Amino acid sequence: MKFKTIGILGGMGPEASAHLYQKMIKYAQIKYGAVQDEDYPPIILYSLPLDGFDEKGINNHQLVKEQLIKGVEKLELAGCDLIVIACNTVHYYYSQMQDAVKIPILNIVQESLVQVKKNGLDKVGLFASESTNELRLYELAFEKEGIKVILPNKNQQEKLNAVIEKVMGGHQGISEIISLKEIAFNFMLQGAQAIVMGCTEIPLAINQTHTDIKLFDTIEIIVQAAVDFSRR
Repeated sequence: MKFKTIGILGGMGPEASAHLYQKMIKYAQIKYGAVQDEDYPPIILYSLPLDGFDEKGINNHQLVKEQLIKGVEKLELAGCDLIVIACNTVHYYYSQMQDAVKIPILNIVQESLVQVKKNGLDKVGLFASESTNELRLYELAFEKEGIKVILPNKNQQEKLNAVIEKVMGGHQGISEIISLKEIAFNFMLQGAQAIVMGCTEIPLAINQTHTDIKLFDTIEIIVQAAVDFSRR
């Protein structure tokens, strides 16, 4: 079987990008029974050392946009048939990136929305970077479909920023799990039926084994969409 080549625009941060790549391999094994090298889709990972970006998100819009456009163009030139981006926040520039290339860029926000809708939910909490929340990436997309998004307050956002920074440096542990579970519990008290982990660092700090609260892992969602797409 000839697979489409998946391009991963990563480096935002590198740990999350490596996690996404590993999840692609694992999903191919679980869903499609991949064993031999030829059973896996070809994948090109470009780890972009993005300037103008930190644990809070975007701090230089023009600089970030220019680098992202060059990044997706590089993946297209490398022979990719589709692109996924290992970061939620930079999907703020999704339209500009998609306009720059002829191959499809799968949208992590939209793919996550599809999964939340499939579960019949109408109110979710959001773990995301400060920029993602300020730019209302999930809030606007979800509320168009009648799904209410509970955003973190200032104190909760500071805790999320701290967790993201810990993951970026590979230092996450028990205290980060506790912090995220506390925020999730507060969201549930506000009526959230699940939590969307709308930052690709967050799933490296907490996963479904740590809580009974339903978690939507946006890395897992985009991984499944990409590997499935590669086999069409």
